[in-house]
Amino acid sequence: MAQHVKLARDRRKRKSRIKAMIFFVALFCLVIGGLLSLKHTAENTPLDPADNLDGQYQALTPTQSSTQSTTSSTEENAQVPAKTHHQQGSIDATSYDDELLGIDDEVDQVDLGDKLPEDAQNAVDDLLAAADQAKRISDQFSYTVVRGDKLKDVLEMSGLEDETSQILIASYPELKNLKAGQQIYWILDNENELEYLNWLVSEKEERIYELKEKGKFARQILEKKSIWKKDVLKGKIEGSLRASLNKLGLDNRQINQLSTALQWQVNVSSLSKGDNFAVLVTREYLDNKLTGQGNVDAIHITHNGTSYYAIQADNGRYYNRQGETIGKGFARTPLQRQARISSPFNPARRHPVTGRVRPHKGVDFAVPIGTPVILPADGVVEKVAYQAGGAGRYIVVRHSRVYQTVYMHLSKPLVRAGQSLKRGERIALSGNTGISTGAHLHYEFHINGRAVNPMTVKLPGTNSGMGDKERKNFLVKAKSAERLLKF
Repeated sequence: MAQHVKLARDRRKRKSRIKAMIFFVALFCLVIGGLLSLKHTAENTPLDPADNLDGQYQALTPTQSSTQSTTSSTEENAQVPAKTHHQQGSIDATSYDDELLGIDDEVDQVDLGDKLPEDAQNAVDDLLAAADQAKRISDQFSYTVVRGDKLKDVLEMSGLEDETSQILIASYPELKNLKAGQQIYWILDNENELEYLNWLVSEKEERIYELKEKGKFARQILEKKSIWKKDVLKGKIEGSLRASLNKLGLDNRQINQLSTALQWQVNVSSLSKGDNFAVLVTREYLDNKLTGQGNVDAIHITHNGTSYYAIQADNGRYYNRQGETIGKGFARTPLQRQARISSPFNPARRHPVTGRVRPHKGVDFAVPIGTPVILPADGVVEKVAYQAGGAGRYIVVRHSRVYQTVYMHLSKPLVRAGQSLKRGERIALSGNTGISTGAHLHYEFHINGRAVNPMTVKLPGTNSGMGDKERKNFLVKAKSAERLLKF
């Protein structure tokens, strides 16, 4: 049985490497194609400075391709009754070009990822880290269950809809009973559908669900004869934290778990050479060899003279040494008042003109032009840009390693790239810029780079406190972890 598990994992690793190679080749081709397209446009299209600010676009109608409309979609040139677009949000206000795949006409952007180190070896480490992150985001995910999680909450971390969890639970009802601390690892196929799910039920049992045909999964139940040990790993950062931890035997899933646990306290990419780290992990051994399965129990990192701790409680969440929650709370919507939804999140929405499926990866709120847009959680502005042929004026905010929000069709941004903001601050005024059928705010909520439904997703930081008895037990565990993680 142990050999069977090892072969299955090796097969998964080979498939992952092949997928990663295909992903990077495709990405390279896209970049080259984009550069050639830019060159062609620059050589053949005269530039008009006014185009960046006041481009005119037609409203989306069935006759758009054959007849020129007299109605502009931007607020600067709207030829519809003022009340419809300026005093109230349009009833059907929406848009169909919100992918942000086009070229920005204006852009203010900062790179919130790893900075390029001076040392050549550090540059290699960062390149490998970026490659691993891109591969993980493309099709592989892992998650540690916290109390209250349902399967749909877990799979939503990769953008999967409720239908997937419903299909699995209908065949295997035990998936309704997830428990805090259990780990789940899953892979998506090329169509972004669930292909493989590995559920670590306990140290003695592992369950694997693999797609055999559309909507049908086969299950394997593995009784494990391995040994689990607690290990303390200590060291200094040499190049990048990821590379340093890899050298000590942590695999990518465990490093991602560590990064997620720390994400609200310190930016892992900002850690520098010489920073100390200590990690308490529980890892699986089979025939005295690591299997790749494990859990990060606690972390201690020093950066610029400050110590940062993240310690896992029995409920699966991470807290600091005092038992205080680390995760930041999110508001459900980025508006001061409740607003009507003119177009909901819909991954299967069809374009009214072409008839093709054009996923609506956000929620459209029908609000008048000039309505304040409020930040739902603490974050850093990653990008402020204008895309005339699609999203109009838009803002991208990074809240942590995992969470990101996007705001489109704005009339006026009130922030700049690189600015750190607190929950509740104004970041923009809503509008009707770009290609749009009426005044509205298009709002997206991204987890691990994938859009999820912001109205139903389980928001981070909610119900993350501990009861008195649970907190007392945690403080005992925290003191023990602190002793083990001393430098």
